[in-house]
Amino acid sequence: MKKPHVTILQTSFAKREDTVRFLEEKVPGVQEEFITDRTILKDVRAAGGPAREVCDRMKLYAKAAEISGADLIVNSCSTVGEVADEYRREVSIPVMKIEDPMCREAITYGTNFAIFGTVETSMGPVARIIERLLREQGKTATTKLYVQNEAWDALVSGHPEEQNRILLENLRKLDEMGYDAIADKLNEIAQQ
Repeated sequence: MKKPHVTILQTSFAKREDTVRFLEEKVPGVQEEFITDRTILKDVRAAGGPAREVCDRMKLYAKAAEISGADLIVNSCSTVGEVADEYRREVSIPVMKIEDPMCREAITYGTNFAIFGTVETSMGPVARIIERLLREQGKTATTKLYVQNEAWDALVSGHPEEQNRILLENLRKLDEMGYDAIADKLNEIAQQ
């Protein structure tokens, strides 16, 4: 019997070990592969969004995953989540955007959301998914973005513990502000 084969497209090496542990725990025997392009995040941030060149590169990576025998592609960066909507039409295997399950869960709690993240370019795509999902239900979402630049700086400086401390401290402050849910960069939901 063939092992499940998952290819994770990512824009950073951060949290790779966490991803491997999660997959091994949830899908024993999984064959995981990573395609990582650290320049994408820099390019998207500089351009203010995914330029055509970034979209083209991501499409090539998705095709490479398909050719290598992947059963599933996981797009692990919300910054290029909307690019995944493009390349999923060009491959014959399923594509999962890392933020989709979080957003589907978030809308079960209400319509008033804080979007909490470390990279500003990832937050708009998450907000748009939540807004679209609620619009499909005839509801209107209220979203407010909270960028945690200090936490991002700690992560890229090689201090993930400091990043986590900053995020937790600021998440606790948000928790007191009355949101129905807080969607965070770690793609988890904090319900009020």
